Amino acid sequence: MEANLADALRFALDIALKSTILLIGTAVALLLLKRASASTRQLVATLGLAGTLLLPAATLVAPRWQIPLVPNPVPVAMKRLPAPAPDAPAPRVERNAVEAQTEDIATPASGRAITGIDEPGQPLPAAAPVVAPAPPARFPISRPTGMALLLGLWGAGMAFSLARLVLGAARVRRVCRLASPDAGGEWDGLIAELCGKLGVSHPVRLLFSEDLAVPVTSGVSRPVILLPGTAHRWNDERRRVVLLHELAHIKRADWVALVIGQVAAAVYWFHPLAWSIRIQMRRDCERACDDLVLASGTRASVYAAHLLSIIRSLRLSRQRALPAVAMARRSYWDGRMRAILDPGVERRAVSPGRARLAGGVLLAAVVVLAAFEPWSARPAEAVAADASGFRASSDSMAVGEPDSAPAPDAVVTVSSDSESNSHSPCTGNKEAPVAFAPEVPETPAPAVSAEAAEVPAVPAAAIGPEVLQTPEPAEPAAPVSVPVSKKKVHAGSWYQRGMELHNDERYDEAIAAFQHSIEEGEKVDAATYNIACGYARKGDTARAFEWLQKAIDEGFDAESYLRHDDDLDSLRSDPRFAKIRQAARENENAGNRAQGDRIAARYERLKAAPAARGKAFYDVGKDLLDAERFDLSAQAFQTSAARGYREGASLYNSACALSRKGDRSRALDYLQKSIEAGFDDPDLVRKDEDLDNVRGEPRYRELLKMAEDLELHRFDDFGGHKKWLRSTRVAAWREVEQHFDDYTRRHPESARAWFNLGYARIEGDRPAEAVTAFQKALDRNYRKSTTMYNLACAYSLMDRKDEAFRWLFQALDAGFQDGNLRGDEDLDNLRGDPRFRQALSRTKSHDDWSD
Repeated sequence: MEANLADALRFALDIALKSTILLIGTAVALLLLKRASASTRQLVATLGLAGTLLLPAATLVAPRWQIPLVPNPVPVAMKRLPAPAPDAPAPRVERNAVEAQTEDIATPASGRAITGIDEPGQPLPAAAPVVAPAPPARFPISRPTGMALLLGLWGAGMAFSLARLVLGAARVRRVCRLASPDAGGEWDGLIAELCGKLGVSHPVRLLFSEDLAVPVTSGVSRPVILLPGTAHRWNDERRRVVLLHELAHIKRADWVALVIGQVAAAVYWFHPLAWSIRIQMRRDCERACDDLVLASGTRASVYAAHLLSIIRSLRLSRQRALPAVAMARRSYWDGRMRAILDPGVERRAVSPGRARLAGGVLLAAVVVLAAFEPWSARPAEAVAADASGFRASSDSMAVGEPDSAPAPDAVVTVSSDSESNSHSPCTGNKEAPVAFAPEVPETPAPAVSAEAAEVPAVPAAAIGPEVLQTPEPAEPAAPVSVPVSKKKVHAGSWYQRGMELHNDERYDEAIAAFQHSIEEGEKVDAATYNIACGYARKGDTARAFEWLQKAIDEGFDAESYLRHDDDLDSLRSDPRFAKIRQAARENENAGNRAQGDRIAARYERLKAAPAARGKAFYDVGKDLLDAERFDLSAQAFQTSAARGYREGASLYNSACALSRKGDRSRALDYLQKSIEAGFDDPDLVRKDEDLDNVRGEPRYRELLKMAEDLELHRFDDFGGHKKWLRSTRVAAWREVEQHFDDYTRRHPESARAWFNLGYARIEGDRPAEAVTAFQKALDRNYRKSTTMYNLACAYSLMDRKDEAFRWLFQALDAGFQDGNLRGDEDLDNLRGDPRFRQALSRTKSHDDWSD
């Protein structure tokens, strides 16, 4: 291994160890400061991450303070030996411990060489290669090579993470370049007032961008506050709290902390503590700014309400993460809400003196860690073992030219790493300690005396060439069959094992597993059918038909499987297969009749219950439709619509039931009623098989055209597609508004058209005009509670709170239970009013957070 690679590996390990010590210390400090202010915790986390970035440079320049604690896993770099001169004798290879022992036995003090065991006195032939016992097999990848790969992986991950950071910074610049600076006089005056209040001396630019869903801050010397395009619709209270929060980020230089955290996470991307501390730092950064906003005099409940609304807006946003300080993140909101509303939380900011003291402590810790040298010297055996791993792959220990033959007096060892031994045959003799030399002539080995056979520990150097002949290869062992119980089958029930075995085409074992499943009472009908499939796959038709009949008797719905299951292909030409299919159809029909009778009885009981809700009738209507009780199904859906449950869908399903019955006229009547009531899926009207009986009617084509003209669903994505520029989105909704305005001129009696027109006007930033359209829809009794709610939204956007709350409470009294009050941005202007809490207490919502 080259010296510079060894140095790089040691330096990387050194930095990894020291950064781990620093990160552990930071994590312990954060744990001890659990009850301290968010500002204090964020400072500690930021300093800890900054320390890990200073460590590499400090380690290069700091003096060494060696305290050997950990063995150094990196081998010492080996030096290349010069090649011998042409006339010089070949150098001897440095002996290892085994070679030394071998030579001592081969050449005693008398100077006479010990010869073969059977014929004492025979000199050792000069050309006979002498081999040493093979060392244990090494791992395919040596330790230095593996560490070099880890070093490359570290660098690649760092480069990827830093590239993402650079691309994110480029996106921030792009957003700033495309953003609109037209803040208006009210924004300029407000930001000047708040800068003076917080003591922000830098000039702050205020920009508006449609590419953002939440406010963000970027920069230090020339800070920028980027607001979403919807900020123009905010009331004065929200503008104040949002700007206070963003100016708090600027005052505290949080953008610098953000960059430090992201760079540290990029450099130490593999380290879980780096990511954990970075996340904690960002969370405390937001809470520290919240504390500054509350310290400025903002009420906690008002601030929490505005913050929650901004966080909820992220649900429809596709905004990607930016290297900028964002006001709201969905992953942090729960803890922030509790911290904002808890009066006992510590909120004191860190004084400049304490910040300087903390920085000095960090600097001292970095210097001590940089000077600290924890690596102990490596044992000689370990260094030699690591060095040997490089002899086969480099020329650092080259002896002469590769083609030259060894000198006669040179001792040559053949190790298991060498190329010559890498293809030697396996003898099967696990007791023999020798490694055979290559290219041994294929001559039969002479008999070895019993005395020689009893001395397996004699070193190879003392064994004559006769003994070193390659033995006859052992007969290959017979393949061992693995019992079924030993084969890999995922743990689970017998039924699951049977399915896996069947898929592996181990049908006998699968049948046995399915029988166990039947004995345990698990999925008896399906297991019985699968046994039939197994016998069919095996070609045992008699048993396959026997078990198919058993499956039908168990109540298995075999009809669809008998049509398509390729496991049964071997049975289809048999006359018995047609009989089995007939029996399956009869069993299915009988089951359907019995099931239809049970559902019809349930429907009759439901009609007798005066308090039954519309949803119950809707559910039983679906079951009756599946059971082909079309009259009762149509009646159930009509009752569901009359009781206010999903009126459009209920009427549409009633039309489907009547169509399947063959009552075309009534089916078309209810299809028209469903479209007028708001059923908004013309594609389903076009493709639904249940309406096949009415497609040939001219009136059907007219109703399909009506459904397409009144469809609002296809336009609804304009409002949620946040990556659209605001002007583009508003222009799109203005075109939708024009479409429905034209339709209402042609069909002024269409309540749904008036409702859709009001919806388009709200999305097109024309709430005053939307009020007129919604009022016309309400006059025609179109979806009363929803229309009243939308009137409340329109008045809220106009900042007319009294009218907004009047319509909101009327919508709740009429049964509005959409549960969207908490997240609807159109109601943001109402959230600071005490009446909004009363409205929340009256709506039934699945959201378990209470304002």
